[in-house]
Amino acid sequence: MKKSLIIIFLLLAAENIQPAELQHTFDLRSGVDINKTLGNRWVNEGKYELVVGGHWQVGVGFLAAPGWSFYSAYHLEMGYEQLFVKSLSFHVKFLNQSYHSVLTADNSIIPYFSWRRKNFEADLGLNMRFTNFGPQYYDLIFYYPTDLVQPHFYWRVAWYLAWEKPSLRLGLEIKNTEWNYAGNSYQFGVHLDTVYQINEAWSINFNAGTIPSGLSGLHVVHDHFIFLLGVQYQI
Repeated sequence: MKKSLIIIFLLLAAENIQPAELQHTFDLRSGVDINKTLGNRWVNEGKYELVVGGHWQVGVGFLAAPGWSFYSAYHLEMGYEQLFVKSLSFHVKFLNQSYHSVLTADNSIIPYFSWRRKNFEADLGLNMRFTNFGPQYYDLIFYYPTDLVQPHFYWRVAWYLAWEKPSLRLGLEIKNTEWNYAGNSYQFGVHLDTVYQINEAWSINFNAGTIPSGLSGLHVVHDHFIFLLGVQYQI
């Protein structure tokens, strides 16, 4: 059923497409994850997004973080941009997170809304997370028959300062999500995000943040730091 919905979505998006209506965005980034609980890891991450006619959106992404606590993830996302107003969009993300050291895989279905303005961005949705135990469930993004189902809020807020010369944007993000990660409702991280626009097609970005890897009541234990350097190409 879910695969049929994806095929229908792609067919609708492909109908009456002109080449000028296609926008491609490629993102690659790499860095280090310093985690006192699970050990240090090298993070390699990528994402591709296609927008058709300024509205229909589809994207895929992957993450591989080798180390003694090897972690991998990937996602498929579909959406509709400029929903009612230019700043609003709606998305559905299918996400797999595989924690190889503890033989656990989480599959999520995440419908969410996005609001995008020049100096402010926000995402809000619901993460329906299905947890499976055992290596046989790694990378099975559409495997949901499990007794352990947990609903969590999926959210992100960001504030930005932008300059034209040089073309630079600095941002502060508070969130419980990443490209290929979705945490618990109150398990939020704080990130500094920097983007330098080289020209219309190319940009360089640097992201540094702390993500909690544990909760004790309402107290968040910050012992997980990540530093990522990346490049984006858009046509």
